Amino acid sequence: MRRLAVRFLFLVLIITFGFSASLFANSILYTFSTSNGVAGSFMLDDSTPFTIIDQGSFGSGGFPPTPFVEYHASSPLITGTFGAYSFSGAGNCCGFPNGLDILDYQPPYGSALDQAKGDWWIVRANVTGPALNGRSVTGLSIFSYLGPNALNGPSFNPPSPIHDAEHFQYFVSFSDGTQDSGGLESLTLVPEPPSFVLLGLGIAGVFAFKFRRPTKASVAVRTLP
Repeated sequence: MRRLAVRFLFLVLIITFGFSASLFANSILYTFSTSNGVAGSFMLDDSTPFTIIDQGSFGSGGFPPTPFVEYHASSPLITGTFGAYSFSGAGNCCGFPNGLDILDYQPPYGSALDQAKGDWWIVRANVTGPALNGRSVTGLSIFSYLGPNALNGPSFNPPSPIHDAEHFQYFVSFSDGTQDSGGLESLTLVPEPPSFVLLGLGIAGVFAFKFRRPTKASVAVRTLP
């Protein structure tokens, strides 16, 4: 009987974990930081569909043309700080539509390799915040430039970056028309805690139930002939 109860509890645990995971499955949270005082986070919604905004072939001289596809998904929600400035929001930034923009060069890579072209994974957002010294932050972009064969179709998970200021960088625009840019230090996926907390509590409950100390009554029953 107790074994049946344990199995039932484990089944409830699995169902609960699956339900909680589905509640948070659409949101992917990332944090970012730079050595110049920019820090914050953005959230991508993996239920947002990608659309193809451009495709074709890139040609250069006598090298074979390199086919490419550019994808876009409109889903970032960004919050952060830049020194004493704070900002948040989502919208159009820097003349480009907000969201996640992905360029994927595809084989053969001849012309792209010849011209040092590469894939990119870019997040752009329009942001707002309180004015400080007559200006406020109005836009933020995060760029990850890669080799031409680094991506294989669109993904909300960024590929491993090239850690230098040329390939892994940020761009900030201000309300007075000034701009600032530099190298990113980190772009980190934040694990989803709610599902794992529920899973841990459920497992602890199973073991607590399974290995509880028997009561005197149950001991007496076991010792009967």
